Amino acid sequence: MPKPSRKGISARKRLRQSVAARDRNRSVKSRTRTVITRALVAVGNDAGSAEDAVREAISALDQAAKKGVIHANAAARSKSRLMKRFNQGVANSVASAAANAPLADSEAPAAEAAGRRRAPAARKTDAAKPAARRTTAKDGDDKPKATRGRGAKS
Repeated sequence: MPKPSRKGISARKRLRQSVAARDRNRSVKSRTRTVITRALVAVGNDAGSAEDAVREAISALDQAAKKGVIHANAAARSKSRLMKRFNQGVANSVASAAANAPLADSEAPAAEAAGRRRAPAARKTDAAKPAARRTTAKDGDDKPKATRGRGAKS
């Protein structure tokens, strides 16, 4: 326990309160970090079975924010990052399962056709395009007139 200052009774009471709050907050923070770490490990190993661990981590973050141990925005940020990893892991596991699954006989020709490219469309010839307009300067000037815009004097 830190040494009390010489400011009086109120300072000593505040010191006692802050030490007690620190002990409470440390246990909540420690539990929250542990649960988040477990969830991240579970997502890394097998995202399909990590749903319970992720729910527990989100619950712990919400409780810590409710108690004021961590800021509400910090809890939201951690939950967002955790869910992002979880969703990415689930998507990867679904994609790998789909890639490893054998194709049925009716699906095989469709998969081959999807892999083929279409023949390129016929290109338009220059005759089909409209002719480009060319503006000529009046009064024999070689330069075209300035349009109304920046720096143009009218």
